[in-house]
Amino acid sequence: MRRVPAGAAGFIARRAARFFQRARPVPLGGLVRDARRTGGFSWSPATGRLPTRGYMVATTGRTAQFPESILDDPKAAARAIDRYLHANRDVFENRKDIYLGCWIEDEKMWLEPSMNLRRRTKAVKLARETDQIAIYDVKTRDYINTGGAGGFLEEA
Repeated sequence: MRRVPAGAAGFIARRAARFFQRARPVPLGGLVRDARRTGGFSWSPATGRLPTRGYMVATTGRTAQFPESILDDPKAAARAIDRYLHANRDVFENRKDIYLGCWIEDEKMWLEPSMNLRRRTKAVKLARETDQIAIYDVKTRDYINTGGAGGFLEEA
């Protein structure tokens, strides 16, 4: 087993802590600019990557909304996302299966943590248990209705 060089563990921990104290919006720049055209995005704060497969299921109790006009100013949108990540870092820290979900609907930008599950049956079951309207199929880019009302809303 390789050992971490003396002092390196502290450096890594400080850097990770700094990320969640003020999440860097730079990797999100293109996603934020394209959000209106694409309808939204999912992005992992833990890995900095987009999901490539599976099904996205929103989690309840951490949903925030902003006026869609915030997308007119990508820096303002990035700051809003930064504040959201900071306020909800307990959900995102060290969780590679939890993504920041963003979508545009009803003239609003919505943010919430979303879990990436590999199996459709498990994703549908979780969505129904948490009263979600739909899940998102990453590969086909389709929404799958699950019959819920949408869970809970936390005003931003």
